[in-house]
Amino acid sequence: MNRKKAFSSFVVMSMLFSFVGCGQQIAVSDDIQNTNTAFEQTTTLEDVIKTKEELTFPIGNEINSHSFVGTAYIAQMIPNDKIYHFPQTNNITFAPGARSSWHSHGGMVILVTGGVGYYQEGKVAQIIRKGDVVECPEGAKHWHGGSANTSFAHIAVNTNTELTGLEWFDRISEQEYQQLPTE
Repeated sequence: MNRKKAFSSFVVMSMLFSFVGCGQQIAVSDDIQNTNTAFEQTTTLEDVIKTKEELTFPIGNEINSHSFVGTAYIAQMIPNDKIYHFPQTNNITFAPGARSSWHSHGGMVILVTGGVGYYQEGKVAQIIRKGDVVECPEGAKHWHGGSANTSFAHIAVNTNTELTGLEWFDRISEQEYQQLPTE
């Protein structure tokens, strides 16, 4: 296989194993909340992020946006690339209970790297854990964030951002979050 084809294959494979954030700016915090409270029944100690040293990638900067509830962080890993057409890829970390508002944008692939979180696109939220991959279709209205008792980290890879711009909708209220229907 020639170098150009090999590199193209590498880029495609890398995209399959990446995540994308929603492009917000954030400020740095020294650590993630450590919770010693009762965990969800489906959570094991291996699922929990206790310190920022346990994160696979740097925590980045705290997101300071009305479109998020609680403390969340973003670290840009790969900017949009015009040479190889590699999509913007970010590491997103949510403290327990932190979450985005409902939003839509170009497609996204979420690669969960730690903790336990939620992804909701329809009526029922998915519980997602380290190792899970979620495909968010272009233009799908959705939200994602940490579970009530655990931090949650994922890599977000944007796809087709030129086709559908970012649009924010309603926040997830505390009552909605506490009564979240899950599968």
